[in-house]
Amino acid sequence: MARLNTIKKAEATGEIKTLYDQVEEKMGTVPNIFTGMANSPVLLKAYLELEQLMENGTLSPAEQDMVRLVVSQYNDCSYCLAAHTRTGVSKGLSEEEIKAVRRGRPTDDQHQALVTFVRRILESRGAVDTADLQSFRDAGYSDGQVCEVITLIGQKMMSNYFNHVHQTDLDFPEAEKI
Repeated sequence: MARLNTIKKAEATGEIKTLYDQVEEKMGTVPNIFTGMANSPVLLKAYLELEQLMENGTLSPAEQDMVRLVVSQYNDCSYCLAAHTRTGVSKGLSEEEIKAVRRGRPTDDQHQALVTFVRRILESRGAVDTADLQSFRDAGYSDGQVCEVITLIGQKMMSNYFNHVHQTDLDFPEAEKI
């Protein structure tokens, strides 16, 4: 059960109402994570702006969700795992590929390099070896994509930690335990 106040769409005013309207237009609903984040327009806006900025990134939408899934699995965030299992399918990932990514073993070599690099960043708290960085580059990824991965990790850490503190109520089907 949610531990922080939630601001329902019908109660939203001002900037929060505007943000909710944008979310609802894009997603068809205002997910529970955002009704909790709305306690701080700064947090909600920061999360949504990062999401919007990443739409202009060079990692594909599927690769972006792979990063989100790896981080959420690492942090054991049931809310984000449920959300990105759902969005991963809409971005072209099969349910089997989503499970493989969460296990750290995607079926594609390039995606394996992505998943491995994300895990190394998380495990080393960003202090990756030169060999880790080179393996990621050798798989065809650019230095700009290194930066995008770091951005996605930061965004997901924000939402994973928020969900742990808030204990956000699931509004997506629960992701299978792995």
